[in-house]
Amino acid sequence: MFIKTQNDIDRLAAWRKFRQTFPKDGTTQNVVEAFAGVKIETRFLDYYTPDNWLDVFEIVKYGHFCQSSLTLIITSTLLHLKLVNPSELRFDVVSNHITGATGLIFVDNNLVYNFLPGKIVSEQFALDNSTHYMRHIIALDKFSY
Repeated sequence: MFIKTQNDIDRLAAWRKFRQTFPKDGTTQNVVEAFAGVKIETRFLDYYTPDNWLDVFEIVKYGHFCQSSLTLIITSTLLHLKLVNPSELRFDVVSNHITGATGLIFVDNNLVYNFLPGKIVSEQFALDNSTHYMRHIIALDKFSY
């Protein structure tokens, strides 16, 4: 979906098109697969301070796709498409023993998003294969999507 040569307008347009043309019978798996090819960069967001996180539209605009920022974009996309409907958002900060990445993962109904590129894994799998540092619970009205 996002490629290195895109400018900010192209990135936002690509994300908008994905969300607007997503099939009605599309699944959460389809969403995570769409983001699987995004190259993870070095840490951009401070995952310890949610009050300082950029709005997801700003993240896409600037094109800084670290583990945490990509998790926020995936979560926003899932919410926008109404594929998940939590009463609150849970983001865990982990050090992934498989990929080596450290940052946010989204946890909903014992499923974990953005632990492995293109896959949804169980919460237990993520716990067994990472070091868990912290948990953030974010009210839906504090999250843009």
